[in-house]
Amino acid sequence: MRVLSRLLSRRVTSRVATAGLVLVLVVLTAFSVTAAVSNARATDKAQRSAAVAHWAEQAGRSLLAQEDAADTLVAEGGADAQAEYDEAAAATRTALQELGRAAGAAQAERVAGWLALHARYEVAVAGLLAVSTQAPAAAEEYEEDFVDPHYEAIEDVVQRAVEDQRTEAGAALADVARSQRLLLLATPAVFGAGLALLGVFLGVLTRSRLQVSAQAAENEHQALHDALTGLPNRTRLRQVGERALRAAAVDGPGRDRAVALLLIDLDRFKEINDTLGHAYGDVVLVAVAQRLSAVVPAGATTARLSGDEFALLLPACAGEDAALETAQRVHAALQRPVQVEGVLLSVEASVGVVVASPGQDDVGKLLQHADIAMYAAKERGSGVCLYGPEFDVHNAERLNLLGELRRAVEEGELVLHYQPKVSLSGEPVDAVEALVRWQHPQRGLLAPDVFIPLAERTALVHPLTRHVVDAALQQCARWRAAGRVVRVAVNVSARNLCDDSLAPDVAAMLRRWGVPASCLELEMTESAILADPARARSVLQDLADLGVTLAIDDFGAGYTSLGLVKDLPVHTLKIDRSFVSAMGADGADAFIVRSLVDLGHHLGLSIVAEGVEDRCTADLLVALGCDVAQGYLYSRPLPAAQLEAWLDTAGLDAQRPLVPATPSRPRRESLPSAP
Repeated sequence: MRVLSRLLSRRVTSRVATAGLVLVLVVLTAFSVTAAVSNARATDKAQRSAAVAHWAEQAGRSLLAQEDAADTLVAEGGADAQAEYDEAAAATRTALQELGRAAGAAQAERVAGWLALHARYEVAVAGLLAVSTQAPAAAEEYEEDFVDPHYEAIEDVVQRAVEDQRTEAGAALADVARSQRLLLLATPAVFGAGLALLGVFLGVLTRSRLQVSAQAAENEHQALHDALTGLPNRTRLRQVGERALRAAAVDGPGRDRAVALLLIDLDRFKEINDTLGHAYGDVVLVAVAQRLSAVVPAGATTARLSGDEFALLLPACAGEDAALETAQRVHAALQRPVQVEGVLLSVEASVGVVVASPGQDDVGKLLQHADIAMYAAKERGSGVCLYGPEFDVHNAERLNLLGELRRAVEEGELVLHYQPKVSLSGEPVDAVEALVRWQHPQRGLLAPDVFIPLAERTALVHPLTRHVVDAALQQCARWRAAGRVVRVAVNVSARNLCDDSLAPDVAAMLRRWGVPASCLELEMTESAILADPARARSVLQDLADLGVTLAIDDFGAGYTSLGLVKDLPVHTLKIDRSFVSAMGADGADAFIVRSLVDLGHHLGLSIVAEGVEDRCTADLLVALGCDVAQGYLYSRPLPAAQLEAWLDTAGLDAQRPLVPATPSRPRRESLPSAP
């Protein structure tokens, strides 16, 4: 009985053990299958994310190549340029289709939307090509209004695809992490007989997890870093910027710690790509990235945002002075030429600087302000510029006003007022300055400082300037027909001085109204000339050859060198009102005015003093030998009819000299006089 009992017991034990082993194997198998399926799904997601990242990057490169090819096609034309553009456009469409395919079959509708956006961009480029052929002067405006928005829309699609795949990769990694936690918790409860098998499966799963984790990390790095330079990209910069702004908010404004952002844009990088090719441009971008990384302080983040645009985030800056000091170091580092295969390439940059105000938490707004400051640095030619609210013309109200200004130019809502220029030697008043006003239908009469800065930042300044010159010449013709010989002065901007068609257009308007060139004077500021001295000199010479009188406005307030003034074909210097208005109370300003008068006379130039508002200032100007005065002492800017009344009444008193006329001086050349 004992043997039977013992035998039965062994059999039962064996059966129980076998059943237990089978159960363990079943449990392990079921667990492994479940984990494997989960990992497979996560791996599939990670691989799909990698494919999305690849095609998003390919779409970005193809779109950038298409934009470059479009610029070349518009600038040069020809079958080769057309073929290059068509090839880049086809590559972009292919990349967008593959991007949608990699993202999944459910994305068909999105792909159709992307291709529609791309098609609209191609239509806009075709329109730009037609405009540049038929009306070259309107090409820049057309590009800003129609081509650039479509390009930015399709570029935003690619950027969002990169963001989506980064999120998907993170979700896949989270799925794998959950699977591993379940495996680690269940393993200790499994019967000891399955340890060997468990080890095999654990090893397989561990390797799978590591592979997926590595793939996810690589995908995340690609999504957050630039492929060429290895620097963080715009997405990563936003993440770091948000953390820095949150940390600054926690620290509070009492501590000497602020977040600063520097936006760097290479000034002539497109010339390198267009002349030498993108291979040279890539070498330059890598060199720029290395130089930026070498000069930034510890803890700063250097990022490449797009193309030739870089950014530096300073999370713990001591203030505006420290940010500007860093910007100056960056600017100096980028002024050294870059050597590429024996060719020295000049790489200069414009740097916009912004320091976050206390409580600011919007990285996008910080980037926008830095971008505004960067463009201000470009316009001023200063290299570095600190953001100020006065630079910000990109708000809804001003953009609306800019749109209305286009209509105002076309529909004749701009009117001219005229301020007389009074000879201090007692000669009759024969010159006025035309000052534009906007008779807005709802807001009334608007001063030029409300809308002129808007126009000067866009191509609208060209038609606006031509409208003012044309209206001034038309009025001049009316006065001549009525027996009044009056020279009219009109202000021009820096953009006008870079326009080779300005002189031919002025000549055409002079012919249209039958007005001698000597009756027109064009005034430009020192900063307008310095924006591009060589080109400005060429345009000014063309105008001088027509017989137009040229004047430098606001002289003394800028940085024009004496050598530059000597070489320019100008006839008149207008002393800035900041010196004239205070010369009666400030001996230093009076000395500056006398120096400028003597300087101008030695160069053979006529001298005009702006901002004359009292008799004492006028007496001092006469004593210093100034030629002409302009200001509220004599008259405010007046409509044409009121100016005529002033010339017939108050203007007669203004012709009487305060003291005997000064002796005549030698001039470089006689100013043309109105017949």
